[in-house]
Amino acid sequence: MNKPIPITKILVLAAAVAALAGCNAISRTAESSSMIVVQSLTGTNAKGEAAAYLESDVVDSDGLVRANNATANIAVRLVNPDPIHGPSQFNDVVLTGYRVTYELPTGPGTPGTDVPLPFDGNFSTVLCPVDKTTAVSFVVVLQAAKTAEPLASLRNTSTVLERRAKIEIFGHDLTDHRVTATGYLTIFFADYQEP
Repeated sequence: MNKPIPITKILVLAAAVAALAGCNAISRTAESSSMIVVQSLTGTNAKGEAAAYLESDVVDSDGLVRANNATANIAVRLVNPDPIHGPSQFNDVVLTGYRVTYELPTGPGTPGTDVPLPFDGNFSTVLCPVDKTTAVSFVVVLQAAKTAEPLASLRNTSTVLERRAKIEIFGHDLTDHRVTATGYLTIFFADYQEP
């Protein structure tokens, strides 16, 4: 003869299963204990020297159109700067991608009309250790943007367009919690013709 299982045992077992099933969902939605800090964004001037802005030539002196790069100095910091056990390798951050959106100096613009189209880019496995600064180079102006409006009409003119690039950087710590940061770089688009 089979003994009936008391209803309280069934309820306790069901509660335990529900609690364990919820653990994974909670850990995925928890926030990272690390954060990305964009310490600086650096471009180049028309002579190719490092600067706190970018002078983007819509067509180079050899007649070719090239993309422009920028460099972000990324620092990874702990959200709680004084943890009990100190930082660990799990606080390190892997950068996965970025998004560039262009704006007018006074605010948002119309992509394809008065600002270039936004785009997304990927990083090739950049590991940023906690409490250290990592320099990361990335494309900030696509070659295709220079052949489309509003940049294409700058060729053979002395017009300079001042725009601002909003750069959103995405990554995750080594416990797979997402982290993001945003920085801005001023860009001067023109046909920098050599005399």
